Amino acid sequence: MERDRDAEHIRDALRAAGLMEFSDSRAGFVVEGGAQGVPFLVAFAGPESGAGEQVAAYAAVLRVVGMRAEPDSEDEQALQVWPA
Repeated sequence: MERDRDAEHIRDALRAAGLMEFSDSRAGFVVEGGAQGVPFLVAFAGPESGAGEQVAAYAAVLRVVGMRAEPDSEDEQALQVWPA
């Protein structure tokens, strides 16, 4: 499915840059959404301190690989992302 492939491409790009994915034992990024023309949501799941730096790092990595990444106006710990 295209949506799943695009979500995995986002995850792969972030992991390749050395960024951690969220798990039960560590803070990190989460990729959600992306259905029917709606952008994906890439969010930092963890303590608020440092979240801004993490989200900025996510945006930089995703832009380098050709994706559009914009701050989410409703959540400062998240980005809206459109695959290339």
